[in-house]
Amino acid sequence: MSQMQKPLLSIITVSYGGSEKIKNLLNSLLSHAPSVTWEWIVVDNASAKNDGEKTQKILSNTPQAHLVQLQKNLGFGGGNDEGVKFSHGEFLAFINPDIEVQGGCIDRLLEAIQKDSTIGIASPLLQTREGNLLENTWDFPTLWSLLSRRLRTNMNKGVKPLVHQINSVAWAQGSFLVMRKSFFQKLGGFDSRFFLFFEDTDLCRRSWEAGKKVVQVPQARAFHSEHRLSGKDIWGSIFRKTFWIHVISMMKYFQKWKGQSKPKIF
Repeated sequence: MSQMQKPLLSIITVSYGGSEKIKNLLNSLLSHAPSVTWEWIVVDNASAKNDGEKTQKILSNTPQAHLVQLQKNLGFGGGNDEGVKFSHGEFLAFINPDIEVQGGCIDRLLEAIQKDSTIGIASPLLQTREGNLLENTWDFPTLWSLLSRRLRTNMNKGVKPLVHQINSVAWAQGSFLVMRKSFFQKLGGFDSRFFLFFEDTDLCRRSWEAGKKVVQVPQARAFHSEHRLSGKDIWGSIFRKTFWIHVISMMKYFQKWKGQSKPKIF
């Protein structure tokens, strides 16, 4: 790729059986395209053959879009890491298939990082199409905080967003994160020990450990589904495969950071 063609921004989306969601995300990206040059790398995480073909067809008329088809499901972090290998941008935007960007969303996230060198990772404010705010930023987890969420004894699950200013947060949900590619590479990418869940928590913690803030930019907004893989209480999820993947990742996370103090949020 020549210098003239090189995009400033690489959007990375990992899809597993999500071709219909990819279509909606694509429509939002085209309707509310960033003002900078951009490319979109969609990583098909070894979906069923017909879904991969559907995704390829959906992307076929979009010159900015490129499909990477994996032979093995590498999980969320592994799929994103693979997508980064094909990226050319100075900045990375990790965006899940069930996101739909709103006007100016990506530009405002890029602007925040470009204006403030202390920011390592930026996330938008997420909301439903009905206008309800979704909590996508959190304090670093403890065993008790996770258990209380599962038992529904703590209904205030996330950090309430301050909607008029950029806010420092401990960690932001991996459904939509923006950062410099050089910083992502400095951190070593997503930790491959996490197949699904906690890879975003871990990445944000490493950002703070490296002296860079994780922030939410409330002026940047996107639509997101209310339904999360890890969102049900313990009784509604204990028989689901994703529940046990979540438990395994939780154990790996606490083992990795065992005995270490939480980084200071500034």
